[in-house]
Amino acid sequence: MNYRAIIPFSLLLISACQSPVSKTGTADSVTVPDTITELQVIATDTPKVAVIDSMIIDSTAIFGKWTQPVQGIDSIFQGFQLKKNGTASSINMETLKYDKWKLLKDTLLLWSHSEGVANRTATIDTLLIRTLNDTVLVAWPITAATGYLETFKRPRKGK
Repeated sequence: MNYRAIIPFSLLLISACQSPVSKTGTADSVTVPDTITELQVIATDTPKVAVIDSMIIDSTAIFGKWTQPVQGIDSIFQGFQLKKNGTASSINMETLKYDKWKLLKDTLLLWSHSEGVANRTATIDTLLIRTLNDTVLVAWPITAATGYLETFKRPRKGK
């Protein structure tokens, strides 16, 4: 065997495996952490918008049922119910089922899954609360266009 040829080749191979990765250029993948904290759920790929100071949300005001008219059918309402124990449920939505919720400052996270469809999916909706009082919840879904707001109302007693 020719050890003179093997030694330089081995050194070249070892140095190539240990050389630092260049930070320039474009990447075709992203690093995914082993665990995701709730704060990381808020997508980093969202459109850039003006920074608004977070609102102080009274967490006791968010419990209950929140509905809005079904698009195109104003007489039928759909939405969600937020329970004090952190669970959530859907109102008049057959395929989208809410499981749980969490309030982080002015951000409402809603975990849901789909049922009765070919591809069952699990999703976390992220809503930035803009208005919250006894009767109205106005929020911006972070996946929506800038300026688009969803308005939910509490159903009147007896409905």
